[in-house]
Amino acid sequence: PPAKRPASTTATPQPAAPAPATSKPAGGEKEKGKARCKRFGCNKYYDPEGPPQECVHHKAPPIFHETAKWWSCCPDRKAYDWDEFMRIPGCQTSTCSANPEGQEGKRFLGGSDLRGDCAPQRLDADAPKDPRHKLDDLRRGLVAIGVDSELFEKVWGKVAAQAGNDMDKVVALFSSRFSALLNRTDI
Repeated sequence: PPAKRPASTTATPQPAAPAPATSKPAGGEKEKGKARCKRFGCNKYYDPEGPPQECVHHKAPPIFHETAKWWSCCPDRKAYDWDEFMRIPGCQTSTCSANPEGQEGKRFLGGSDLRGDCAPQRLDADAPKDPRHKLDDLRRGLVAIGVDSELFEKVWGKVAAQAGNDMDKVVALFSSRFSALLNRTDI
């Protein structure tokens, strides 16, 4: 047989003691009359009306790439945890500022910013444009000014048949016919 439990006594809940007042803000609350430093990696609160406060910060924005985090000015110090990243010491010392000079533009860098310098170079960048792409550009331009797309396709098909489906000849025929039309003085 199971053992009997002793009868429990019900205690009346006591009100929680009030939390002691602190002079520092809790977890990112703004201190009254103070501004947060906007320099990369500082985030201290300072009095903009008071004496200048020393600030240790980074000169360039952070990079967040996959799980790695680092400051672009200190690429040899990578972190994989947010707290570890925030503990990377700054590489410059100045005074706290709400509008730091030289920090306009992006406030962080990511994958596409990193790939720009390492992007592959096109081998055909200076190659002549494919005639089909030229005809597609012409079709889009004519449709943009109100020409019916089906009409262009119909005329394009006839011109292609006349040129023996040689796309370079089709482009040359369109070019000569449009040039002749534009050179007419009675338009």
